[in-house]
Amino acid sequence: MPFDANLVLVDGSVTWSFANINTSNYGTPTSTTRNAGGFAVIDMGGAGVPSDMRGLAVVLIMPSTVTAGDELTLIVEESTTEIFTVPHELAKFDILAATKGVILGSEAPATVIRRIVSTLRYLRVDASITAADDFGLCQVLLSPYPYKYL
Repeated sequence: MPFDANLVLVDGSVTWSFANINTSNYGTPTSTTRNAGGFAVIDMGGAGVPSDMRGLAVVLIMPSTVTAGDELTLIVEESTTEIFTVPHELAKFDILAATKGVILGSEAPATVIRRIVSTLRYLRVDASITAADDFGLCQVLLSPYPYKYL
């Protein structure tokens, strides 16, 4: 993998299904220790230490074909605390923006890149999926190279 292991928000080890993401609550991590769904909070290294002024690229990789009516909501958040008591939204993932922050099953497979500039210590993604939907094995990675194409 061409990404630093310390910059993996979601490792893609568990299927992104409603049961895993919503019911088991893997999609809202609150610890720098990776949860059973492969999600983790990333510690950027110091309170109030912003990312480089160019920012970071958050890369969502959805390698599977998905049923057209399925929906995934994915938001990048930052916080001053690891447990995200007061999260601050940095970016929402969508492709055609049919609904802001929602990726439709008909848009997968895809790779989506969002550029962010963080000013708080902790980063995570908050994922949720509509009931009975399944997006397969997805990954979310951070890259210090925030350009549109990697």
